[in-house]
Amino acid sequence: TSVTNAQLQAMINEGVNAALAARDATRSGDDSHTSGTGARRLVQAARECSYSEFVKYKPLDFKGTEEVVELTRWFEKMESVFSISNCTASNQ
Repeated sequence: TSVTNAQLQAMINEGVNAALAARDATRSGDDSHTSGTGARRLVQAARECSYSEFVKYKPLDFKGTEEVVELTRWFEKMESVFSISNCTASNQ
């Protein structure tokens, strides 16, 4: 059986809409941050950080001799440290 692009797109749209409807049906709609577990997640506000506080999270040193792959990994690890430290974007 041959399927046209329009028919294929319609099937994809139908599947996506069904998945979104199922997800929305399981949400309480009150923005309670429960993740469906019933336990409320803590949402911490970003805070001001000093350099000395940031260094306590032991960010990796960048030596400047790394290749592209290592540099990319270093960026990813630094982003993780920024996320864990919960510092405001202006202090990152």
